[in-house]
Amino acid sequence: MAELSKFIGDGADKKVKLHDLRNTIRQAEEGELQDILKGVETELFEQRTQALMQQISNPMRIRQLKKLVARIHGELGARQLKQLA
Repeated sequence: MAELSKFIGDGADKKVKLHDLRNTIRQAEEGELQDILKGVETELFEQRTQALMQQISNPMRIRQLKKLVARIHGELGARQLKQLA
């Protein structure tokens, strides 16, 4: 599975630039995107669980993960539309 830090960053000290993130997602293979999506959704579930138990260290990570899921779904949808055209 791909490293999620390449798509989100490790925390407040290391941020990923938005244009780098977009390019990385666009250049990724469809299988790789599916793997990334699976990993991100798993981590998002874990982060939400920790938030419910008030043990979360970085609450903004949930927002970052949700946005990454939306970006990946958007790219996968765009690829499907491109194949149909």
